[in-house]
Amino acid sequence: MPEGRRRLTSFDDSSVQNIRPPEWVRDAVFYQIFPERFYNGNRDNDPENVEDWGEKPTRNNFFGGDLAGVKSKLDYLEELGITAIYLNPIFNSPSNHKYDTTDYYEVDPRFGDTELLKSLVESAHDRDMKVVLDGVFNHSGEHFFAFEDIKKNGSDSKYWNWYEVDNFPIEDEPEPNYRCWAGVSSMPEFDRTNPEVREFLLEVVQHWIKEADIDGWRLDTVNYLEPGFVRAVRSAAKEIKPGAYVMGEVVGPASSWFKSAALDGVMNYELYRFLMDFIARDQYGAREFSQRIYFLRRSYPNWANFSNYNLLSSHDRPRFMTVCEGDVARFKLGYFFLFTFPGAPAIYYGDEIGMEGRDDPDCRRTYPWKEDLYRKDLREYFKDLIKLRSKLAPLRNGNFREISSNEQVFVYSRGSGNDTLLAAINSSREPGEIELSPEKLPRIAEPESLFGESSIETTEDKLSLKLPEFGYTLLKLPY
Repeated sequence: MPEGRRRLTSFDDSSVQNIRPPEWVRDAVFYQIFPERFYNGNRDNDPENVEDWGEKPTRNNFFGGDLAGVKSKLDYLEELGITAIYLNPIFNSPSNHKYDTTDYYEVDPRFGDTELLKSLVESAHDRDMKVVLDGVFNHSGEHFFAFEDIKKNGSDSKYWNWYEVDNFPIEDEPEPNYRCWAGVSSMPEFDRTNPEVREFLLEVVQHWIKEADIDGWRLDTVNYLEPGFVRAVRSAAKEIKPGAYVMGEVVGPASSWFKSAALDGVMNYELYRFLMDFIARDQYGAREFSQRIYFLRRSYPNWANFSNYNLLSSHDRPRFMTVCEGDVARFKLGYFFLFTFPGAPAIYYGDEIGMEGRDDPDCRRTYPWKEDLYRKDLREYFKDLIKLRSKLAPLRNGNFREISSNEQVFVYSRGSGNDTLLAAINSSREPGEIELSPEKLPRIAEPESLFGESSIETTEDKLSLKLPEFGYTLLKLPY
């Protein structure tokens, strides 16, 4: 352990068994920022050989985005309606993505420094925004002090047991002779069964909450981490800040993580997959989508459904607009559902202006800040969605219920009693229609249109709802 680091007491995993996620998550609208590509706010700390803003991203090139750039755009995010920021890794690392950490206690100099991070968080808090950092605790970078010591001293290194190394000397060709993430030699995996490793990482968790007042952690590659360690991270974070949010990158069903009280929420990649197949790729109809949503929702405790991070784009997935093949109607439909479904909707930087991008690294393009380069109408659409969610409590806290579906149209409600909203989406290129009987609705009456476009006819015993192609609507049922 580095000199000067205090020794932590062990964390009692049971201390988080009955803790629920912080209430602010239900109200949150997240904005994910890949710092190197968002905005260059300080050219004095630019990397060498920095590319011109707007050039094609590669796995190894740099454009100079930094924390000063994020801070300078907080007013833009506030105007959009964002209430929480998730930053991809910001700690010292040789790469543009920072998932190969060299120093967990130093903000990368090409991004800024600790004082700038503290100032950024403080400025965000002044705007009632939370800030969540990316925690890369499965692996370090190859230049991390402990791994460097092993490369130099082999089994004589006091950090030899921080990693799983087959033999010495360290080799990365033809394959690494040490365990590393997905076989990537620059990302050696920690051995977290070693108490010193756990202690070091848990101290990092607490350090940045205390030092910069951050509001939580997104845990990278959670599927590679031990549940006991993840619970300890959650406990360590909440010991310092009870309102801290700890969510994990879980690809696939996440039930076990909630049953073991390890996480507050997950990046909801199961929902992501369903929406891609249903809306963007047209692989099945509304009835099957309804069934899949029911299965997903009932697989998790209800509190988790409201604290998941719901996404349609990210730094390592193709952008939603690209998956939709540029079809703006499909794109809007997907985000309408995201904002009317339980959980915290998340916008990957630039989705609000229609940015495109294929697989990593293309999905990490620079943000085109010149207004003639992006769609201002889409930004207004996102602002309207965010205002709608902020104004209508059932969209944040209300019960979700599948009302009815056919091959084209899916109807669902949020809320209960005299505070019930009815939403409907049409996934087809053709106009869609569905009839709702008294058994499907709490009452048959002329609803009030709040958002979207639809045609409604009511009789004593049914409500007929018509939607245009890829249409959506949000209605308020009269009491």
